This record gives sequence, C-alpha cells and structure tokens, in this order.
Amino acid sequence: MKNRGIAAPDLATAMRWFVSSLANPGFGHFFVSTDHSPSEQIYGQEWHHSILILSQNVEHQAIADELGAALNPRTGKLKQWKHADQHYKSSFHQAIFHTLKKHPVLIYGTSAKESAVLQHEAAFADALGITGCYRRIEMNSKTNVEFGPYFRSDDNHPQTLTVSEKHAPMAIYLAHSLLRVHTHLQAAVAQQAGCANVPIWFQVMSDKPPTDFTGPYADLMWLLLGGPATAGKFTWGGFKCEEDQPIDLLADNLAGMINDITIKPNLYMYQGSPLEPPISGVFYRERLE
Repeated sequence: MKNRGIAAPDLATAMRWFVSSLANPGFGHFFVSTDHSPSEQIYGQEWHHSILILSQNVEHQAIADELGAALNPRTGKLKQWKHADQHYKSSFHQAIFHTLKKHPVLIYGTSAKESAVLQHEAAFADALGITGCYRRIEMNSKTNVEFGPYFRSDDNHPQTLTVSEKHAPMAIYLAHSLLRVHTHLQAAVAQQAGCANVPIWFQVMSDKPPTDFTGPYADLMWLLLGGPATAGKFTWGGFKCEEDQPIDLLADNLAGMINDITIKPNLYMYQGSPLEPPISGVFYRERLE
C-alpha cells in the first residue's frame, strides 16, 4: 500500500491508506492536533478552513521539528503563519509533502463556505444526536444559542449552556467533522484488523478557542464531544501556551496555507520534484459549498 500517492481521492481511501501505514492499527489511541483559519466563528467570512492532524504516537511532532529546523534555523521552530513572510510560506508549501511522506501521519483539511455551515447545521446536529437539545434565544438584544438541559457527572441538577450565535454553528460543524473522521477511521481499522469492535479514542489538542479554554465555546466542545453519538470517543483540550508548541504551530501553518491557497492560488504553485515511493503519510482535503 505504500507504493501510492500522498493525496487520497476520498475520506474512506485516506483512512485505509493511513491505517495501512500503522505498525499497530489495533491500538486504538490517536492523537489529533487541530487549527482553523481564519477563525472558528461566524462573522461574514466566505470560507473557513480547518486542519486535523492524526497520528498514533504523535509522529507529527517529527514533521514539525524537521520543518522548523529547515525553515527557521534561528529558533528551530515553525513560525506562526500570520507573522511569516511570503518566502517562508512558499517554502513551507514546497516542503510539507516531502516531509509528510516519511511519517505515518494523516493530514485532513476541510474548507467550508460559511453559508454552507449554516445551511447544513441541522444535519450536523442530527448526526451528533443533539437535535431538539438546542435552540436560539434572544438575550440583551443579541441572539444566542442555548444547549440543554444536560447533567454533569458530579451534579444531579439539569443545566443549560448559552453560547454566542457566532460560535455555536462552527462548533457543531467542527464536532461533526471530528465524528466523520472517527467513523471512517474506525471502519478502516476494523477492516484491517478483521474485527468490528476495536475501540478508537481521539485525544484532541485544539488551538486556543474563542473565549479560551475556560469559556462557553470550550464548554460546548466538551458537551458536543461527550454527547449521544460521541461519548467515550474523544477527549478535547489544548495547550495554554500553544504558540510555543511545535505540533500546534504545524496545524497553524497548514490551516493558514489552505486559507492562502484558496485566496491566492497563484502564489502556491508546486515546483519541487515528484514524490517517490515509499510513502507513509496521507493528505486529504474536501470542500463544503
């Protein structure tokens, strides 16, 4: 299976390629780094781009370290995309796939029009099992989204969570994307292992969300990833000092690159040599319009 390209034609194929590169696909723990560009909130932007980087043993750390040493030798770390010049960005684009090919890592990118995120919100909510568990409300002349009632494990009293209307649709969309990736990965692992009951657990490390990790957006992500369709499949969190973490910088660079390619593709024409097998890494990108 390693005598193949790096860009998969669909998500199911991407997962089969990824699983075939793993030394122990039956070991069901996967580490996921995520980031978004320009932002994970609704504010009139045409496109929103998200990156999920999956590996079993944080192999994407090696990708971040290798690219950091090559592209920013002064510090040995990747730069934040928003602070990088065009030379750095073009060099990252030329180098990322030659580095990815050496490691059993899946890079999944999704680009969604803001209008499509809103249009498909009900379908995403249904897949997450939360239909009927949230509603829009007016508070202080602003529209918010209320989730609940729900119960915490340490409290028997029903609770509700109120989130800005700018944040809730994107959180639902991103949680649904994680669930889709988890579902396809579980199917690929089951096929490879010959067993349908292999548990898959994602440890998701996010970039700093709106209102930080102690605000309502973070509470909503924990709620969505612990709901009827997702319980026991995810933990979600992130580094407080994410700007210094190589794997977060890698996700930041990839999300920024996809955003830039969408806006100004003429600046990102690949000019390097073709990728030669064997290839361990996988890249897959899809669009929601």
